[in-house]
Amino acid sequence: RWMPLATTAPAPSAAASRCAHAGREEERRRCRHRAWTRVAPRVPAPLVPSTMTPESARGGEGDDDWRRRASRSRVAAASASSRGGGTPGSWNLGVAHSAANKKDQRDYVDALFAEYPRLMEAAESDDRKKTQELMDGVYLPAPDASTAKIRDAQVRAAALAAARAGSAKSLRLLLDRGADLGLFEDVRDDDLEGRLRCTMGIECAGRGRAEVLDVLLSEDVGVSTECRDPRNGMTALMAAARFGHVACVAVLVEHGADVDARSDYGSGAAGGGSTAAMMAAENGHAGALNALRAAGADVDLTREVDGKTAMQLHREKVTAEMKKLSNLGYVQGSAIGNYATEI
Repeated sequence: RWMPLATTAPAPSAAASRCAHAGREEERRRCRHRAWTRVAPRVPAPLVPSTMTPESARGGEGDDDWRRRASRSRVAAASASSRGGGTPGSWNLGVAHSAANKKDQRDYVDALFAEYPRLMEAAESDDRKKTQELMDGVYLPAPDASTAKIRDAQVRAAALAAARAGSAKSLRLLLDRGADLGLFEDVRDDDLEGRLRCTMGIECAGRGRAEVLDVLLSEDVGVSTECRDPRNGMTALMAAARFGHVACVAVLVEHGADVDARSDYGSGAAGGGSTAAMMAAENGHAGALNALRAAGADVDLTREVDGKTAMQLHREKVTAEMKKLSNLGYVQGSAIGNYATEI
């Protein structure tokens, strides 16, 4: 006897159904993973008012033309936002949104940013020839107020770098070309106390930058010899004497520094602090002490904290140093007193 063929597959067992379901889920998971990793997400189209068609919103341009123009706009925006690279005077000062947004002004600013590292290097190394070449070539007066901000900021940074590096010739050149150190920007002309809070002269004197100090004390810069360090009341002359910079002492004396001014160090209720001569003596700088004596410093003044004079401090310092050398076998003991009273 014959039997009719089955038109449907036999029902699978429960275990076979579970295996098939698991396999399909795994395949779906793999498909979803491939879809997310291989296909870039779609960017939503810009919103267009219902009364406008995409073509009319683009001014009648075709899709390809519109995409190319949009791409160029993004590149230009990225380029403009990245101008400056962190150098003083960036496009954030408003150049990109001012009258300087013309081609000649943009070219001027781009040239400033391109040559700024060379200007800093020339200023710090005191290469006057290179500094003059850049100032007379690229750093000419700016074409408008917005680009002038960038030019002035970069020239100021170079001048400050020259001052800190001891590059007096480059500093003088930059000042002659209109550099402003910005030392008294927030100080009125009649605010004498405010002008005495400038510490750049003290910093240069402490580092032995005699030529730079001479430039800073000139009339066109206006740094005073009587500026005080707010931490200890030291003047530039005291800083130079403390570290034994005889050339700086001479420059400050020439500009009229008070050789008997007192600091807060070593002072008491009566304010009798240390003088520049005391600091030179206490730190063993006989050359600076001699220069101060020649300038008329009173070496017999006493400081309030211990009642010692500059000469007493000098003799104590020399005696201690000579005894140290004598213990090492370098100096005969009889020479100590003679050297201590030499000054």
